[in-house]
Amino acid sequence: MRTSLGGLAAAIVTVCSVAACDVETTLRDAIIAVFYAEDAKPAPADAVAVHAVAETTPVLDGSDAADDPAIWVDPANPEQGWLLGTNKRRGIEVYDMGGVRRWQLDAGRINNIDLRADVMVSGTERIVVGATNRTTVRIDIWALDAATGELADLLAEPLPAGMDDPYGFCFYRSPADGTLHAFATAKEGGARQWRLADTGEGTLRGEFVRAIDTDTQPEGCVADDANRTVFIGEEDVGIWRLGAEPDDPAPRRLIATTRPAAEAEAPRLDSPHRLTADVEGLAIYAPAPDDAKAGYLIASSQGNWTYVVLDRAPPHRYRGTFQIADGPLIDGAGETDGIDALATPIGTAYPQGMLVVQDGYNVDAAGESAHQNFKLVSWADVAAALALE
Repeated sequence: MRTSLGGLAAAIVTVCSVAACDVETTLRDAIIAVFYAEDAKPAPADAVAVHAVAETTPVLDGSDAADDPAIWVDPANPEQGWLLGTNKRRGIEVYDMGGVRRWQLDAGRINNIDLRADVMVSGTERIVVGATNRTTVRIDIWALDAATGELADLLAEPLPAGMDDPYGFCFYRSPADGTLHAFATAKEGGARQWRLADTGEGTLRGEFVRAIDTDTQPEGCVADDANRTVFIGEEDVGIWRLGAEPDDPAPRRLIATTRPAAEAEAPRLDSPHRLTADVEGLAIYAPAPDDAKAGYLIASSQGNWTYVVLDRAPPHRYRGTFQIADGPLIDGAGETDGIDALATPIGTAYPQGMLVVQDGYNVDAAGESAHQNFKLVSWADVAAALALE
């Protein structure tokens, strides 16, 4: 998707006319658009198509702005809830379950986001939201207001990321004692983990517990609380599984790998390399709280605009690949960054829960290019297309 230098200059001026302009990010996006942008690589022959049920309002800023979603629904009324999406030019945009933006937080270049509900903080149940902030080079932690969708700072003091460029983010809640942990990946490589300790005064304090090495750039991560594991996507390599407890002695394992350049243009059906770099968003679909082995690990295979489904439990068997194709009313999703999944049934539209994905190439009803947004997919459609249990 290339553009002329004149058009590129005009785009930069337009983007930088807003208060949230980030010159570094805008310049990077411009260079990619001129010199490196390319169409999606071929999808594997077994890829199936599904369609989005709904989509969010486009994010407020143009170019590469939307990135990562997180879902919360009211357990007493699952049709009520909030979809949180990062706008990495200005902060967080909060949407209702129909995808309409209801609130926004201008907090800086928020990249990846995650949440956990029913977290006890000084005797009060909280919906805790966390994210990486590339402007302040910190980890931000908030409490989500279930009624309004607003976010309030939950940290006793700022939590420095301890890395040059904080990138990916995920929570882990230990089943042993309910302690909440935060993981952040670094654009320069590696990751860090913090224990979020309760101060007893209605706030949390981050306590660094370990560093994790990767040879190259990681981004997405997701924790499987019930199985005490965390998955980290190293963009050009694959998906690592390691123990989520900071003192877990088990060695990490590479459970899925990207397709090497020497392999066929599209992943072969007999290939173990089901991902096409970059490996981006990761999500866990966990349908049965009493069965820690049931469910799936989903990965955004950004290089060929697909999504790869693996068994949640070892040996993480490959279950299929799907695309989100253009529908009669809603366009498909391409070059996806972050994703999130929820197994809770949500009305008739999402009887087996939902998958939310960032769309890197959003198109409006008139077929014109629009600001990026997030697409909402019924998991029942994915399960049917891939013949999943």
